Amino acid sequence: MIRKALTFIAALTVSTALQAQQDMAQCLQLAALSASDSTTVGELRQLCQQRLAEQDSPEILSTGIVEKRAQLERYSHENPFVLTPHRSNYVLPVSYRDDISDFRDQLPEAPDKIDHTEMEFQFSIKVLVWEEIFDDNGYLSVAYTNRSFWQAYNSDASAPFRETNHEPELILSFANDWEWMGIRNVANEVIFNHQSNGRGEPLSRSWNRLMFNMVFERDRFAMAFKPWYRFKEHGDDDDNPDIEKYLGHFEWMGWYQWHNRTLSIMLRNNLRGNNKGAVELGWSFPLNSRVKAYIKYFNGYGESLVEYDNAVESIGIGVLISDWL
Repeated sequence: MIRKALTFIAALTVSTALQAQQDMAQCLQLAALSASDSTTVGELRQLCQQRLAEQDSPEILSTGIVEKRAQLERYSHENPFVLTPHRSNYVLPVSYRDDISDFRDQLPEAPDKIDHTEMEFQFSIKVLVWEEIFDDNGYLSVAYTNRSFWQAYNSDASAPFRETNHEPELILSFANDWEWMGIRNVANEVIFNHQSNGRGEPLSRSWNRLMFNMVFERDRFAMAFKPWYRFKEHGDDDDNPDIEKYLGHFEWMGWYQWHNRTLSIMLRNNLRGNNKGAVELGWSFPLNSRVKAYIKYFNGYGESLVEYDNAVESIGIGVLISDWL
């Protein structure tokens, strides 16, 4: 029993030491981005040791994961040479889906054969363009998210990109500190969102939405509820008039973070008798101080715009370059 206890303590000590090294490496990277040319490595290290020591105070420990993300964003906003992540940035070299819509009869340049295993990646950035619009609150940002599905292993068809979705956004954010039963409403956002796949007929897909995003946190847990209103299009201008029947009118996301490991969940539902929706689960854990391993599972409608009305089950394994939080 004593030997097991000592083994456990030793393992816990090693885990704590590795976490401390990762925290120091992350702090040094952020500090170096905004440091002047005359700042020495020793001064940066001293600064980081002070900041990490301050995190042991009850006030810092009570800071939720959303607030910590906001602090990291403030570092990058002040540096013109840094791109601020918006949503998660990842590469999944292996991404398998059980069903892929076959468009060969609609588009001559479609591949002769579609592989069920492909590469999936997402690139998402945000730029702050106006801060403290209303006294000391109100932040206007522009964001762009690119999500691609690449038939990288389909040599018979010259490895084409099967689908790429583009999503620019204009975001007006307001910080908040309203609290109820320990759950803090830390931010509220008004978002103009455009999403399209940039393709011509008959595979063109696009829609415009006005979104309201409410973000809550408590310690290691955070969640966001995002209802939206779709701007109507008329006649032949509407590439996908029934998209709300499959993607619904809202999205809910939740995150739980522990020792730099993150469990995430996304839910959508159309709240109709003919029930349709989607669930996405994600799990990430550190590989080193810069990237995490990432496993993502999806089941439902709307994984990509071109087949928003096709139910898909997929799982992907790869690396996470930056997380949501």
